[in-house]
Amino acid sequence: MRSTILFFVIVCALVAQAPDLPEGKGRAELMNLCGSCHGVDTVTHTRNTPKGWKQTVDDMFARGAAGSDDEAGLIVNYLARNFGQKVNVNKASEKELQDGLALAPAEAQAIVKARPFKALDEVLKVSGVNAEKLREASTNIVF
Repeated sequence: MRSTILFFVIVCALVAQAPDLPEGKGRAELMNLCGSCHGVDTVTHTRNTPKGWKQTVDDMFARGAAGSDDEAGLIVNYLARNFGQKVNVNKASEKELQDGLALAPAEAQAIVKARPFKALDEVLKVSGVNAEKLREASTNIVF
């Protein structure tokens, strides 16, 4: 009975936090897996690179978080998309573009060569850059 009450309290706390999280693929997994041990706000007050989020999620799984590799991937992508490090596409080095926006070296190089930009639509038109990948990371792009 006590475990049922505890579960109910945790679910209520997560539901109360849910409006603060952006909608998107991986949100439910984040709430279910990460929110069962600590508040989701503990995670979302941090900004990290995709690689950094992967390390954090891998660490949580190593500490006992129960979930599948697919769920972990969804969580990493959700966190990187919504809580990634801000990257100034006009000032970032190629390495910072690669790490912060999960770009291939050639994509980062193409962005550096095409600078400066005033708006996202200009960056999306750069030849050799995956526009969909940039759209997904757009909340982390600044000018």
